[in-house]
This record gives sequence, structure tokens and C-alpha cells, in this order.
Amino acid sequence: MSTSTEKIGRILVGVDASENAVRALDWAASLAASLDARLTVAHALDLPDPIQAPRSTETTGHRARRHREGERILARTTKRARERHPGLQVVAEMSEREPAQALAALALDADLLVTGTRGHGGFTGMLLGSVSNKLAAHAPCPIVVIGIDVPFETRPELVLGIGKDEDPTPIEYAFRLATLLGLSVRAVRAFDPLMTGSGQYEPTRQTVSEDVEALLKPVRENHPDNEVTIDPRLGVPVPALAQAARGARLIVVGSHRRRGPLSFGPGHIVHGLLSHADTPVAVVPIS
Repeated sequence: MSTSTEKIGRILVGVDASENAVRALDWAASLAASLDARLTVAHALDLPDPIQAPRSTETTGHRARRHREGERILARTTKRARERHPGLQVVAEMSEREPAQALAALALDADLLVTGTRGHGGFTGMLLGSVSNKLAAHAPCPIVVIGIDVPFETRPELVLGIGKDEDPTPIEYAFRLATLLGLSVRAVRAFDPLMTGSGQYEPTRQTVSEDVEALLKPVRENHPDNEVTIDPRLGVPVPALAQAARGARLIVVGSHRRRGPLSFGPGHIVHGLLSHADTPVAVVPIS
């Protein structure tokens, strides 16, 4: 189990030429500075495999242009991060692979991956269902996706989306991050009572609160100083979680990792939050 003494040492952020990528960079750099972590700024060129691609003057010229463009993007973004956070350790990485594959490979030794929801340039077509969606389902480490409308001013609270029979991994990660950042935790469970008279279990706010409390108890014992609010909400998960997280520093949810190709998505709740939440969404992998 993770404890409050375990640091986050390396944060990886994917960048391109888009405004959303700059927001993701600024968020990642601010977090890295807060945690005294190293920031790796990565750009993917999305070039064809040189072994398989036909060699010609045109393709050689295109590769050279993309490399120059990538170098300019990395120079500009790393300079921005260093100027905004003097003393922050910043390194640059460039890959010729397509964005999802490049970031997934670079994230193998990262503690956290940060991306925007969409972009262009080296992240062509970076829309949900593409890079962000793939990485939310396949990244080897927790990933935070920064939306276009994420506010810069937030309240010092982390929202944890906690489902029935929730795996302990996202709970542990949420408390670990909240401890490191000095945030309170709001544990949110959306519930929808079945029709009266059905003869089946009908959850109430009290029974939901008791269930969430039982799931949190083992982790709370390792984080006794965290202020915790249990927040059962009547409704369906995506709008309930998005509303609860509005104005918070972060929302944390778990997602079972896909074993298949990168084309598969992370599940409807995670996809819905990435599409609609105006709060940074952290997706924690569950094996």
C-alpha cells in the first residue's frame, strides 16, 4: 500500500503546438514544482517507420521538417516551464512514434502522465477516442487529462469517485496525492435507488455512506490527518461526479487496464468524465 512518505519523482507531459497542450504543460509544471519532482516534456512526431516507409526526397524532407518543428516546440515549452518555476528540473524527449505509443513507452518509468484532451501538430487528431482516450485505458502509470476549460483557481480539495466494491488502488493513490499536496478528500458515490416494491436492495444515502466509509477505512488509517467528506449523490455517475468536482484541484477515478490494442477505450464513466468534466481527471490503472 502506498503511504504518504512515497514521493512522486517524475512527471511526464505530452505537448504539441496547441493551446490545450500549453495548459497541460502549465498544470504539470506547477504540480512538479509543488512535489519537487522532475518534469519530462515529450513531443511525438508521428512519423512512419523508416524501415517500412518508401525512401524518397519528399519523405526525407518531411522527416527533417517535422524534427525541426518538434525541436522548436520542445525548446519553447521547456523554456516556459523553467521560467515559470525556477529551479524545476526539466528535460525534453522527442519520439518519431505516433503519440499514444510514444507516451505509453515514455511513461514506463514515470509516476504520472499528463496530457490535454486535444491538440494538433505532433498530436494530430488528439480528440477523445484518440490519444487521450487510448492512454486513459493503456498508460502504465496514472494519467491526468487536462480539459480546455479547466480553471486556474481551484479549492484545495481532491474528489475521489468511488464505485461499489471499488478496488483499493485508486483510493490509495488519491489519499497519497492528497497528503502530498495538502488537500482534503471528498469521496463521491453516485447511486440510483431501484423502484420501490421490486424486492431488491434499494440503496439509501445512509447505506451508501456506510459502504463508502468501509472501503475508505483501511486507507484512512494510514492518512489520519486528511480531512475526509463522504458525499453520496443521487443520480448517474458522470454528471454527479463532474458536478461534485467542479472547482476542485483534481478528480481521481480508477480504470481497469486493457490488455488489447491501443484502439480500445477506458470505459464509459472515464470517457464521460474526460469529455464533460471541467476539472482535471486523474485515471489510476487497476490491474
